[in-house]
Amino acid sequence: MSGIIKLSHGDSSERSAGSFCDIPAMVLQSVGPIPHEVSVPFHDSQVRKAALLIQTGWDRYWNTEEYWKRGPVLAEHLIFRCVRSGVRVIGVDFPIGDRTTETRLITTGKIPIVENLCGLTSLPRTGFRFTTVPLEVSSGVVPVHAFAEVT
Repeated sequence: MSGIIKLSHGDSSERSAGSFCDIPAMVLQSVGPIPHEVSVPFHDSQVRKAALLIQTGWDRYWNTEEYWKRGPVLAEHLIFRCVRSGVRVIGVDFPIGDRTTETRLITTGKIPIVENLCGLTSLPRTGFRFTTVPLEVSSGVVPVHAFAEVT
């Protein structure tokens, strides 16, 4: 499989604090009861300077009221490990919103997050590159188009 895979819902719902171009990336799956604390195994060297995309399956609720109810949350120890290992950006298939602990820990570590992704199941675990393109210029959180290039 090679080519470009769209990871956006198409309505500029994906949000990020920045733009990223052609970053090596990997997808890890977090399964568990909904809602659950997202925790995925990885070695620090696997994610250093990479985009870590986390697939929980929450995107299946997109365009429903269920999507905005309490869903997956990033575990504090996962955020700590991402900061320690040098993850460049985190992408998730659920909304982060205003969850104080997650937002504070991610911004303290200066790791941008792209939320509301879709189609992560169509990606290989590794061997692709992640890009986001902002839809407007701003210094804060902005809507983006996200996609992956599989080589």
